[in-house]
Amino acid sequence: MRSSSTHRHAEVDDEEGKAQFFLILLLESVEDSAAFFAGTELRALAAIDPGGLAQQWLDDIESCKNAVSVVGTLFVFTLVFRFNACYDRWWESRIFWGDIISKCLELGMMNRRWFNHVELQDQLSRFIVVYSYACKSLLRGKSLTEEGEDGAALVERGLLTQHELDLMDSSPSWQPHFCLDIIREVIVQLHMIPGGKGLRMDDTNKIHGQLFRCLDNTLKDMNTLIGNCVRVRASGLPASYDAITMTSFVTFFLLASVVWSAAIGWMTPIVVFLASMIIMFLIVMGTKLVDPFGYDKVDIPMECFCATIESQMQAIDQRGKSIIDVSSEKVRPSISRRQSQATFHIPRLA
Repeated sequence: MRSSSTHRHAEVDDEEGKAQFFLILLLESVEDSAAFFAGTELRALAAIDPGGLAQQWLDDIESCKNAVSVVGTLFVFTLVFRFNACYDRWWESRIFWGDIISKCLELGMMNRRWFNHVELQDQLSRFIVVYSYACKSLLRGKSLTEEGEDGAALVERGLLTQHELDLMDSSPSWQPHFCLDIIREVIVQLHMIPGGKGLRMDDTNKIHGQLFRCLDNTLKDMNTLIGNCVRVRASGLPASYDAITMTSFVTFFLLASVVWSAAIGWMTPIVVFLASMIIMFLIVMGTKLVDPFGYDKVDIPMECFCATIESQMQAIDQRGKSIIDVSSEKVRPSISRRQSQATFHIPRLA
């Protein structure tokens, strides 16, 4: 517990170090542009001595505009390339969590429709919910028992016992995998009930042998999804991305400050500051998107996803009995046949 907390503090320190580094670059760019405030003086000297040294300097600076434009184009390319790579990781994590929600609810519905043992069904539903919270904690480098996580709240809401929580915490495996193993064990126990009575279909039914395969495929997908999320969190961006972006940033604004100072004079520091500030916002935003499982406002709302899974699992459990009553009801509603009509007019072709 203490080691993971130390790791979290190290990540926070690393984020603060990057932010300070970006701020230093921003201030340096403004200072560099201020150093070329002499562009106004060059124009004044050129006006006094046409064809002199000051005029030659201005001509040389004017001839560098195309080269600076090329450097600026390359810089924009590296900036957009880096931001797209960061955004792709964030978008990929949203897709994975959407699939986690779908698979959890699918497994919950199969649990209530196919099995026929209330106690084991309740246990399976509980660990489906706990699986989602365990995924959230794992992706933040924590355990369910740590401060700020949901272990104690899950015990309070009756989704876990204290013994189960302590067992999960003492296990060396990932806690989502612990939940998947418990779910698999519950499914095995349901299949091992004599005479196939753990399932609503008898063991003589042809579909009986296919149920286990369908359930196991869903569990495999859930295992793959948490592995994909861990890959997104652990891989990060190549160090060369940041190095190329920062080198392009410094190079472009150093050259641009010289060229712009000859044209806009005292406005150069203001223009450079505003332009570099906007670019820094994009760089910092991309850095925040690299790890989409944290606590930043741009990170995906895993708390909301887990709460959605929990509430929907409760709804699935509550409607389980009512669906059985409706499907077994003898009385059927009277059906009056009537012709269906289109909801919009389709003109007749001539």
